[in-house]
Amino acid sequence: DTSAADTSISGSPSLPRLMSGSSKELSVIVPTYDEYENIRELCTRLFKATGKAGLKAELLVVDDESKGTKQTVDIVNELQKSYPIRIHCRRKAEGRGLSSAVLLGFSKARYNTLLCMDADLQHEPESVPAVAKPVLERKAEFSVGSRNVPGGGGAAWAL
Repeated sequence: DTSAADTSISGSPSLPRLMSGSSKELSVIVPTYDEYENIRELCTRLFKATGKAGLKAELLVVDDESKGTKQTVDIVNELQKSYPIRIHCRRKAEGRGLSSAVLLGFSKARYNTLLCMDADLQHEPESVPAVAKPVLERKAEFSVGSRNVPGGGGAAWAL
């Protein structure tokens, strides 16, 4: 029964996986570490794309106590005047690293449908509605965006 399953991960918050609720609500989790320079562009592009797709979205930034944390907080506070964006500044006692930041963000999300993306804009905000669509339409429990599949793409990576 997938209508109200509860998955617990050792040492992490409980992550409810509810299949009820609106199929137009999406929480986008963005873990950051000294990536304040991308937050404004990510936010505006994300909400333009989700608005065009008719989605009710929130953006939750999970910041990991970097030297850029103050700038990230200031930018998010400014963006909150126009967008449904929140920030959680994670302290060392809450864990370290990308995976635990993502799980913490999932536990603090407002909506049942969750999407995680990088803050470096390698994940294109314009792709969010298409990546989330199978889950929002209840055709899949999860989806993965990739530039390595037909129709996938992405910016060039410097090696």
